[in-house]
Amino acid sequence: MRIAYASVPFVAVAFAAIILLPFATAAQELAQAEATQWEAGADLRVYSIGTGLGSLPDLLESQTPNYNVKISTLDLDGERGDFGTIRDHFYTTITARLRLPTAGEYKFRLTSDDGSALTIDGKSVLDHDGLHGPTAVEGSVTLAAGYCQLAIEHFENGGGEMVRLEWQQPGAEEFSVLDAEHLTTPAGWVRVTSPGTKKVRGPSDAPGDGRPLTAVHPSYTVMQARPDSFRPKVGGLDILGEDRLVVCCWEPDGGVYILDDYRSGDPEGITVTKFAEGLAEPLGLCVVEDRIFVLQKQELTELIDYDNDGIADEYVCISDRWPVTSNFHEFAFGLVHVQGWLYFNLAIAIDPGGKSTQPQAPNRGRTARVQIETGRTRFISSGLRTPNGIGYASERFIYIADNQGDWLPCSKIIQLRRGDFYGSRAALPKDWQEKAPTPPVVWMPQNEIGNSPAEISEFRGGLFHQHLAVCDVTHGGIKRIFLEDVKGVRQGALFRFTQGLEAGINRMKVLPDDGTILVGGIGSGGNWGQTGKLSYGLQQLVPTGPPTFEMQAVRIRSNGFLVEFTKPVDPSSLPPLTDFRCQLYRYVPTAEYGGPKVDLRNLTPQSVSLSKDRRQLFVEIPEIPTDHVFYLRLPSTLRSQRHEALWSTEVWYTINRVPEGKVHTPWPAATRRPHNELTVAEKRTGWQLLFDGTQTSQWRGYKQADFPSRGWHAEDGCLKHDAGGGGGDIITRERYDNFDFQCEWRIAPAGNSGIMILVNEGDGPTYTTGPEMQVYDDYHWQPNAKTASGSLYDLVPCDRDVSRPAGEWNHVRIKLHNRRLEQWFNGVRVVAVELHSKRWEQLVAASKFATMPNFAKKLDGHIALQDHGDEVWYRNLKIRRLPSTTKKE
Repeated sequence: MRIAYASVPFVAVAFAAIILLPFATAAQELAQAEATQWEAGADLRVYSIGTGLGSLPDLLESQTPNYNVKISTLDLDGERGDFGTIRDHFYTTITARLRLPTAGEYKFRLTSDDGSALTIDGKSVLDHDGLHGPTAVEGSVTLAAGYCQLAIEHFENGGGEMVRLEWQQPGAEEFSVLDAEHLTTPAGWVRVTSPGTKKVRGPSDAPGDGRPLTAVHPSYTVMQARPDSFRPKVGGLDILGEDRLVVCCWEPDGGVYILDDYRSGDPEGITVTKFAEGLAEPLGLCVVEDRIFVLQKQELTELIDYDNDGIADEYVCISDRWPVTSNFHEFAFGLVHVQGWLYFNLAIAIDPGGKSTQPQAPNRGRTARVQIETGRTRFISSGLRTPNGIGYASERFIYIADNQGDWLPCSKIIQLRRGDFYGSRAALPKDWQEKAPTPPVVWMPQNEIGNSPAEISEFRGGLFHQHLAVCDVTHGGIKRIFLEDVKGVRQGALFRFTQGLEAGINRMKVLPDDGTILVGGIGSGGNWGQTGKLSYGLQQLVPTGPPTFEMQAVRIRSNGFLVEFTKPVDPSSLPPLTDFRCQLYRYVPTAEYGGPKVDLRNLTPQSVSLSKDRRQLFVEIPEIPTDHVFYLRLPSTLRSQRHEALWSTEVWYTINRVPEGKVHTPWPAATRRPHNELTVAEKRTGWQLLFDGTQTSQWRGYKQADFPSRGWHAEDGCLKHDAGGGGGDIITRERYDNFDFQCEWRIAPAGNSGIMILVNEGDGPTYTTGPEMQVYDDYHWQPNAKTASGSLYDLVPCDRDVSRPAGEWNHVRIKLHNRRLEQWFNGVRVVAVELHSKRWEQLVAASKFATMPNFAKKLDGHIALQDHGDEVWYRNLKIRRLPSTTKKE
């Protein structure tokens, strides 16, 4: 062992497994305000959406762009390759600090193909949204001399793509393109990209149901654990003695601090003492019997206070048995104590943009352990990339969180075992080349449930005893993991747990006495932090409330998945099977950065049933493959017996093995009701069947007195149309104004049909008067969002990810009440619009219906099912009339 003193202070640079902060956020502005260096240019990010666009999309936060570069001019053209390799269906953001030479009126001209928008200091200046060719809009704004924040949004649907911003300064006679002479962006940003399509927020997506949570878990209260004057970028934290908190900071001075009275609930009563400084990128801290150990980039160090004055007197090097080069990405992460050894991870070197550097220094991408008393160092695993998280759980298991990159299609949590290989071949020792990779205990689908996972801890006691907690810097908050052993292999379910914190979370610790969770935040330079949050933070989540209604665990069976809840479920809240969204897919690691979901299948459960105590729900999936991820989104309508909504509806289960012989027999359940029948509750609330499975008496042909003699007929409990059978569209015999309509449909491969409302018999076809909910084989036709299944055809788009493949049943609901039209598709609300409103008139004017004078003019009419010449089935058709307060027209 040798003695080393404090290292020279370093300049912090964010690691490149993490995404750059998205467009126009408070966090970005904060990062820019903190930046000490600027360079000429602007920041360009391009996000592949993968489906048709009709307007600027609402991009789900915390997603890595597909293309990210610094640009020198705000004149971009796809023909020059200015948007990268993506040509259609993408979303663009451009951000910069704009220098204003003088005060006065500035004129701006924004030209784009397709839509775009300009904001300055967060205020709208130009709105040029919608589908159009390369056209321009102009506007002016009065600005003071100095600097302002400029942001452009742009989307491209198809065809040509371009965006240009020109300005006319006070006193100038002509417009000129904005360029690097007046634009600056923070210097030194590491611009990382990630492949795959990005998610857009759907109309019904809500926190915990299709998008990340935003609030603190209801069973906890968040409290500050720092005074306002202390703003740590937390690289590590642990408890000293009984009630003192030690924190190391990933900042230029590399400081280590001790906090007293941090649990008092009074932020200004907390005392902060600087214990040490000058450490090089300290990203791990551990207290062992009141001895403080800090992991620096180049060494494991013990900080010793000989005279007990609260300031470290000596910085003792315990081990430095790993080489470090000048590469910014060679981090040393975490610190966990197990039986006299300290465990930590070493990241590999990467090039700007995320590609692994070649060659690598020895022992990169490995987990190391150091014996405290001797400094003896051993490297016990390999194949890691950016393993920011490490944690010790019960039964002497250590878990590691690794971040997306090459050989990592998405982030993952793995169980540490000596001699295992974890997949990254960027720094693989020669004698490990033939090793098969150990699968993760859970995959963390990128941008959905994780982005940059960090420290791992464990819940103790209560409903989630021995579940893992993993925090995330860029996706933010904390996720929860339930694990089980299947045929000797660990695997399990990943849930959302909490958000609502002041920063993206890099380090945390669950306290054993009462379950309080300490969380330490971080953020730096625009590429490592959570959207809209601070770049520092130190808080505590204190258990204060009763249990929350949520999924407690998900267990695999050979024929499905057993979902356990924290509270009993109200069986009357269970909707049709088609409202349960299920997917199966797998990941294939390659040398490319990240990777798509492979062999993705949308499924409908064979059955769903409740246990007698209503705390377990069995989702029957007959064929479950190994080495896949199973995604389940429960219907948002699900309620507890006390009518509480679920805290989070989604779970991701990683299937490494499928149990043999563990076949679960579905419970007898009212949820598996016969088709084309109403429940007692439905009858009581006014529902009526439009088809009983055999009789077609409530339907007739369009402009006909009777039901068609060919094409349409009752078959196997379905109202079916034969391929090429003719017959024309059919309509309900009765007219409806305010109503709630539901049904299920199934389409043949390459099929097409539709459900129209407010149909009135006139000179033209049904669609000349009645708005249509599209029925389509999206997987064959790959339509744009305005013609995809569930869309209000050519008017309001629907993301085709909601639909199920041909041959599977889809559930729809159409509700019209006092002019407000809403459409649900497989449990997701995809349309919400008010008829005859200004927005409605704009939608119609931009559609094929603009030339149809009678389109949707009347507020009552028939419901129609379309004959498009293809094979289609309908069942469970039912409707109830709603009270009207709107005068018919």
